Amino acid sequence: MRSIKFIIAGLAMAFGIANTASATPISFNLTAPDSRLGAINSTYAKQYNYEKDDLGLAVTGWSYGIKTTTSQVCTKTDRRGNCTKYKTVTTTSLNEAIEQDYVGKWDGLGVEKTDTPNHAVDNEGGDYDMHLLSFDELVKLTTLDLGWYQTDTDISILAFNGTSFDSSSLLGKKWQDLIGNGWQLVGNYYNVDYGTNSGAVNQGGIISQYWLVGAYNPNFGNVFSGPNVNKSSGNDYYKLKGVTVERPPVEVPEPSALLLMGLGLLGLRCARRRTA
Repeated sequence: MRSIKFIIAGLAMAFGIANTASATPISFNLTAPDSRLGAINSTYAKQYNYEKDDLGLAVTGWSYGIKTTTSQVCTKTDRRGNCTKYKTVTTTSLNEAIEQDYVGKWDGLGVEKTDTPNHAVDNEGGDYDMHLLSFDELVKLTTLDLGWYQTDTDISILAFNGTSFDSSSLLGKKWQDLIGNGWQLVGNYYNVDYGTNSGAVNQGGIISQYWLVGAYNPNFGNVFSGPNVNKSSGNDYYKLKGVTVERPPVEVPEPSALLLMGLGLLGLRCARRRTA
């Protein structure tokens, strides 16, 4: 009978320990990828891949595109004012439609475009750059580590809360189209990992498999959260050097009353055999 008591006590202790186990942080160094997809040279690729503690991460870059317009301009007229000579003038302007872009690596990951200053994640001229962090399971994003930065590092973060996700669903949309359509705003953060500010984000503890992290985007609102509240003026430029996440704790149920009753009956049966 004594041995049965030890079994019951051991099971209860095991379940109790499982319930109180804390999540272990997993930190990815984004300057050291495991592989790349769609590489065009030693620096730029369509996707960077990482793995740490059996957790996979794929990083891609997204931003607005460029619209090109061609027109004919008269450079010479005759006496009657009729144009006799033309030249072709090509102008470019922002096309508010999300497209996938190359990611480049130098002291962190940027989003690379010919019209992106400093090959960084930035929001200059309303061209909002973001990294899509695609994990192979649900995680809680907790910290951002920035490498190179300039002027300011205000950052917006979205988390996917829909039922299924395909990166192609981003194509052609405006950033503001995402809110409420499978994506939620985690928060806007002032000067992340800048000066004395920490890289802590997501104080609300949101859990997701897909995260959009980019330069502050006013299309997501102008409410800022978190401990980083020292806003400075100017555009935001930075490179994402690392991210830290946590796996959500696994809920292990306490031993049920039925299990305990069964163990108790087993103990009584063993006791009767001994006294028989």
